[in-house]
Amino acid sequence: MVTQFNKTILDNGIRVISERIPSVRSISIGVWVDVGSRDESKEINGISHFIEHMVFKGTPKRSAQQIAASLESLGGSLNAFTSREQTCYFAKILDEHLLNAVEVISDILLNSLFEEKEIAKEKKVVIEEINDVEDTPSDLIHDIFASTIWENNSMGYPILGTVDTVNSFTRDTITSYLEKNYSPNRIIVAASGHLDHSDLLAMVNSHFLLDPPASENGSNRLYPETVGTRRCQQKDIAQVHVTLGFPTIEFSDPRRSALLILNNILGGGMSSRLFQAVREEAGLVYSIYSFMDFFLGQGLMGTYFATTRGQVDQALELIYSVFKGIKNNSLTEEELYYAKSQLKGNLVLGLENTSNRMNRIARHEILYGDFLSIDDTIASIDAVSVDDVVSIANDILVNDKLTIAALGSVDEKELISLE
Repeated sequence: MVTQFNKTILDNGIRVISERIPSVRSISIGVWVDVGSRDESKEINGISHFIEHMVFKGTPKRSAQQIAASLESLGGSLNAFTSREQTCYFAKILDEHLLNAVEVISDILLNSLFEEKEIAKEKKVVIEEINDVEDTPSDLIHDIFASTIWENNSMGYPILGTVDTVNSFTRDTITSYLEKNYSPNRIIVAASGHLDHSDLLAMVNSHFLLDPPASENGSNRLYPETVGTRRCQQKDIAQVHVTLGFPTIEFSDPRRSALLILNNILGGGMSSRLFQAVREEAGLVYSIYSFMDFFLGQGLMGTYFATTRGQVDQALELIYSVFKGIKNNSLTEEELYYAKSQLKGNLVLGLENTSNRMNRIARHEILYGDFLSIDDTIASIDAVSVDDVVSIANDILVNDKLTIAALGSVDEKELISLE
């Protein structure tokens, strides 16, 4: 698939990046604001996510219903999400409707009314969303884990906030937070698909009429210290849900590909070592997987599983034995080859979707400040050796960096250490 990448920084500081793909007829566009739950104080935790909801509730030009129908009526879609570090408003449309998407997203971001009656109504909606997480142990455990590994740091705050913080939000809280954080130097417009970069620039220039901040208006993020610890939260449920993990390297670290391969070998599917050892051979779990993510200045790799009460220590022993196997150089060239093939296959197949490609170029800009081509990424994966994977496993998978969080009827004695 032939593509062309372009990047322009507008006079007001907005970064516009695009990837032209002549062979498709769709475009995915996202307006990324570099603000998330990591940027919140404890008193207003959840406000980034609440604002993401509220901008869809009406502008002078459109009602909430008209916003919802604005791109759906053209065969497209409009949505948003909030993460720990970014808020993204995105659309997928036919190439002929790019201007419509730019105009709608700019309207909701720049002209939302934030009416008191809509704020009151949306508080109920978000509280139901919080309650939904509370009733879903496989989701809740990840919030518990985050608050454990990033204790006393905003990285560990729940993205949705709490019932108390959401109920405290006022229109003044919302507008002051917007004024502080939704400045052009913290906005990236990313698009991928059948588009022309110069056309996109003209549209953004015309519709995102934002003045640059009078003074430096970047995020003031404190880097979290991660100290290995254990936490049990009691809940009367049938299983015990466990997440364990380690702080890792940042995205720009040259060992990134080795870490991605390690994660894939450990828990990247049904053929992974964790799935085979803990589910297929021991029958201790139904679900087990590993995961990883990159943030500004740090990464995270973890493992999730759920098992019956009384089996947590057995499952952990098997997981640790898998870790030790990699660290003790049990990885073969054949297993490495298959892990690389799976990783490259997932990457390439995923990038047949313009939404995934848009997300990729935006994340690269945010975490790396540059664009990594598919060929460069594949070359970096191919260059990883067995020794590279073993080396990073020995650096990351160590007991003094290990954090474990458990939810259910569980005793802390079951959360055994990685020897």
